Amino acid sequence: MRTFSNALLYGCMIVLAVLWLLPIALVLMNAAKSLEDFTQGNIWALPHSFSLFANMKEALHMGELGRGMLNSFGYSFLGAGISILLAAMAAFGVVILRLKGGFYWFLLIYSGTVFPFQMYLVPLFKGYQQFGIYDTFGGMLLFYVAISIPFCMFLLRNYMTTIPFEVVEAAQMDGFRSFGIFARIIFPLLLPPVSVLMLFQFTWIWNDLVFGLTLSRSESVRPVMAGLASMQGIFFRSGVTTLMAGIVLTSIPTIVLFFSLQRNFIKGMVLTVKS
Repeated sequence: MRTFSNALLYGCMIVLAVLWLLPIALVLMNAAKSLEDFTQGNIWALPHSFSLFANMKEALHMGELGRGMLNSFGYSFLGAGISILLAAMAAFGVVILRLKGGFYWFLLIYSGTVFPFQMYLVPLFKGYQQFGIYDTFGGMLLFYVAISIPFCMFLLRNYMTTIPFEVVEAAQMDGFRSFGIFARIIFPLLLPPVSVLMLFQFTWIWNDLVFGLTLSRSESVRPVMAGLASMQGIFFRSGVTTLMAGIVLTSIPTIVLFFSLQRNFIKGMVLTVKS
């Protein structure tokens, strides 16, 4: 009976894995085809010639995709990095320094995740126009940092509660001040959850489309997903294979980041679940 249950479990996992990989394989196959190969063949047929890199090169030079990737690298790395640092400092103040009313400060910050993000669209659009930061790199970065802080603080606060306070007391006895304790004692211990947050926040910012379209309009500011969306209006001129190649191209950075942080990511997920 146990053997049958294991076989059934593995069978379900294999079926789910195939269903998950099937759309990816379909996109990769069609992104590697030439336009003639795609129009004359079947979407499920293997490509007769490998044109993936040529299609990627064409995608980078069309619409706003190339510039959008550069913009999104800036938004994703800076937005995730700054939000994690600020959230870590806020969590340090609430948990380690034990600020007066720290729990209520935490609730105030975390309340930014209570409402659906779509509720912010109209107020943000009007506010950005009023303060003159609409369609600016700084305005986009400010939004991504602000929207990422609540979740980052939530996770880091929960993780910091598992750190023995004796570590902090020992550092104080050795003459460390608050910033020294944070920079040299606490923050190095946060590497696993920081890896999880870096991957989550980078991916969320990189894949954002709604706010990228709402808060920007020029090619020099718009993120990559807005650039990819603009290709869908012109793909009949460039070819659907170019659009598919653009989709593959925009997926590479998050995949590379995942494998780069894989060891700390898995460790951080385990520790986060335990905390």
